[in-house]
Amino acid sequence: MVDHKLRPFLWIAAIITLFNGVFYTLIPQYVVPNYGIAATEGTALGFRFLGGALLTFGLILWFQRKLQVWEPLRGLLIGASVGNIVGVIVSLWATLTSVMNGGGWLFVITYAVLLAGYLYFLITGSQKHG
Repeated sequence: MVDHKLRPFLWIAAIITLFNGVFYTLIPQYVVPNYGIAATEGTALGFRFLGGALLTFGLILWFQRKLQVWEPLRGLLIGASVGNIVGVIVSLWATLTSVMNGGGWLFVITYAVLLAGYLYFLITGSQKHG
């Protein structure tokens, strides 16, 4: 049996991921300046690619949230953890080096909170399922 708290966590993670994916895909020219990044055609294109990736992953989270089998959930949690580790490092670097303004801390916090959740469920699930 899978931890009953994992399903609501994946639901929340999916909503956060999908929300960001929609905005980065559809209106990057309005979102990007909030982070102190110039809204050029190139940055808009990059954020649209990011948005597409977030939409993809958000839908994976959404459709897998009801799984009760540990092995596929384990793979999902490992992949999400790796992606969020990279997200924390890149957004922390970009914020500390002023590539992004203070708004970049929203990226850092979002990645870190989701990472904490993914790691929590990965560790507790691995202990339970050996």
